[in-house]
Amino acid sequence: SHVVKEMGESTAALLAKQRYNPDILPELEALVDTQCANSSYDLDCNLAVLKLYQFHPDKNNITVVAKILIKALMNLPATDYLLCTYLIPERVQEVELIANVAAVAKLLETCAFRQIWQAVEPLRELLSGVVGFDAAIGEFILRTMQITYQSIPASHLEASLNVDHEKLLELLATRGWPCKDGVVIVSLNDDNIAKPPKVDDQPGLNVVQMTKILSSTFNGF
Repeated sequence: SHVVKEMGESTAALLAKQRYNPDILPELEALVDTQCANSSYDLDCNLAVLKLYQFHPDKNNITVVAKILIKALMNLPATDYLLCTYLIPERVQEVELIANVAAVAKLLETCAFRQIWQAVEPLRELLSGVVGFDAAIGEFILRTMQITYQSIPASHLEASLNVDHEKLLELLATRGWPCKDGVVIVSLNDDNIAKPPKVDDQPGLNVVQMTKILSSTFNGF
């Protein structure tokens, strides 16, 4: 933790002085590899790499771009992935490796969780150097389920998380979610409980209604 903190501070100092200097790219790319190896995360460093690749396309490293996108996906539900894609030219996004990452991102975005793990397979070689990817995605899936459902079939969760029943029970135990008769009971929270609408939540006038009111008002003059 102390080493990671020092690394973050040195990166910040480097970027403060030379953010647009392509000579720092090897150092920043090494920091991307370090993030993958030790579960640390530095979005500012990663955005700086993508920005330098924009300015110096001859220095672009597809594998580093893919790793940056993978680390951003591991930080869902933050919008880091979207932010990163804004800095990646279309020609790079069309490269097979980057397109494969985008396919996984699309399935996560649309909550097609049971299809994700098959889409991840082409990335397994890359992910062998990224610590904690499956766990991070699993955590995002569980958080999404937690704010959406009060109960879920255990078989659905197993398929969504790509785990067997024994592993599922381990994950449920950390959250305090019991599994009874093949159904997982999700702890009640502010998001998965239906609430009556407040007066302030009632929909206001729409454009058509407002136009009619204004029209009748002005026609009276």
